[in-house]
Amino acid sequence: MLFVVVPLALIAAIATGLSIGVRRAAVEPEVWHIDPTTAPPTGNPNWYRLTPDEAPSERDGQRDGSAPVFQVDVAELAAAFDAVATGDDRVEVIAGSATDGFVTYMQRSFFFGFPDFVSVTFVDVDGGSSLSIFSRAQFGKSDLNVNQKRVERWVAETAQRLR
Repeated sequence: MLFVVVPLALIAAIATGLSIGVRRAAVEPEVWHIDPTTAPPTGNPNWYRLTPDEAPSERDGQRDGSAPVFQVDVAELAAAFDAVATGDDRVEVIAGSATDGFVTYMQRSFFFGFPDFVSVTFVDVDGGSSLSIFSRAQFGKSDLNVNQKRVERWVAETAQRLR
């Protein structure tokens, strides 16, 4: 019985220590608050970007998507998107604001509290407004498509809110 209890207690202690360490790691807004259209890829497959087709970013076939055009003005899009993002679990604004047209959110994972950073700009385009989003993980090599799923979910909820 001791051969089972001791390893499990050790694993639990390590997991708890990791979670505390990750949650206490310094968040440096100046590092994460970057323009999504010009931000370089992270070097790992732990990011996802959505930009208008005419945005000046180099596109990665697997990690970049095309942002939709919304039939509203920029202020209305920004307000709707911000309501969706800040309404999600464990999300906080770390820099900028949606009303200023450039904001960076941090969302932490449920169990360990790993931070992901989501920078967003809102722009006028032909036919309405659009956005650029760069979502990436601070830790780890792979994100299991969490960033892409988040971006797609937030954009879909924003579109629903604007109908």
